[in-house]
Amino acid sequence: MTLPITSVLAGLLALLALPLTLHISMRRALIGVRAGVIHKAVFGDAGDPALRSAIRAFGNYVEYVPLALVLIGLMELGGTDSGLLWWTGGLFVAGRVLHALAMTFIPTQPLPRGLAMFATYAVLGVGAWQLLTP
Repeated sequence: MTLPITSVLAGLLALLALPLTLHISMRRALIGVRAGVIHKAVFGDAGDPALRSAIRAFGNYVEYVPLALVLIGLMELGGTDSGLLWWTGGLFVAGRVLHALAMTFIPTQPLPRGLAMFATYAVLGVGAWQLLTP
């Protein structure tokens, strides 16, 4: 059995992971070049707030994406209406994009991050509800 909706969502989420992880790599390299020691920021954030935000944006991303994809995939396998799957998946992707942008560009502003996390929590709740109720 194929999972076309989950597959599209996984592809979109994988595309979003690329700039998040590349941002970390490029920031680490920049810190190393500026310090004259390329390995200066290999571990940790080297005291750099921008790198710290990038690391946390990616960390938060990888903390939630696998579980959400599993929930959506199980919902799809269980025959959940495609409209609800697209709504749930779209809300999740939008929340992850908003969270990544907020953490990268305005990490001290709580409202965008809060809205993004609300979307994430809603998707986890919908997924759990769909899987636990007959």
